[in-house]
Amino acid sequence: MSAAGPPQGARPPMGGSREATSGGDYPSLARRDRWLGLGSFAAMFAIWLAITGSGLWPPLVSPTFLPSPVTVAKTFWSLANKGYQGHTLLHHFLISLMRFGIAFAFCVVVGVPVGLLMGMHSGVRAVLDPPIETTRPIPKLALLPLFIIWFGIGELAKTIVIIAALFPLISISAMQAVRSVSVRKIQAAQSLGASRSTVFWRVLLPASLPGIFTGLRVSVGIGVTMLVGAEMVATSDGVAWMALTAADFVQTDVVLVGVLIMAALGYGLDQLFRALERRAVHWAGKD
Repeated sequence: MSAAGPPQGARPPMGGSREATSGGDYPSLARRDRWLGLGSFAAMFAIWLAITGSGLWPPLVSPTFLPSPVTVAKTFWSLANKGYQGHTLLHHFLISLMRFGIAFAFCVVVGVPVGLLMGMHSGVRAVLDPPIETTRPIPKLALLPLFIIWFGIGELAKTIVIIAALFPLISISAMQAVRSVSVRKIQAAQSLGASRSTVFWRVLLPASLPGIFTGLRVSVGIGVTMLVGAEMVATSDGVAWMALTAADFVQTDVVLVGVLIMAALGYGLDQLFRALERRAVHWAGKD
């Protein structure tokens, strides 16, 4: 008797063969994704190289507007050795990192618990949600002059303008992460005799972590953007200030050095949170 074939009209699993979806091929898929990511960076670099020529052929764009990678690399080396406007490049980077780090750490330490409380208790949400949602759409750079009047021209005003942009996003993402937890999971834990603290630590918090990490990763990009605005006024150091000051003198190579440093900072922090998420929420998507 011949073996029965697949039912008529049956379709193969989406995304490739059954072997491609087995757990044994996850390492190969991860390697493929890494190579694709490197290829994406290489393609962007090749386009930049082709447009600017880098001394190999006439540039398609004037070097005044878009310096070549070779010129930017030489400028970076010069800034690393000689500094800019009386401060070393490392000093500018550490000052910007300090401003961003203080604001981001405050938003994580305060914003995540506030969001969790808002998600778990309707009374807390009724009190805190209106002011957060009311102030969230306000352009925070428009408030920077007001913050300077209130808090002076020191570091506090620059830190607060970053906090004002990140706090609503992080708290709301934590709140929505809690509210999206399946009620059945909570009821199952309660039916087994779990206390409220056990339900929080064993059910609510673990199930909310993917949404919280997503909010943190989005906040990194917005925080780096707000760092540029924070260093526009009443400062004399920082990577964003360096780039903005160089733009006034049409030093495009210095501007690109600052832009690439901020891009590397944002990308590096995003990769850090991805790694933390993979370690802390390794079970995500497997239930």
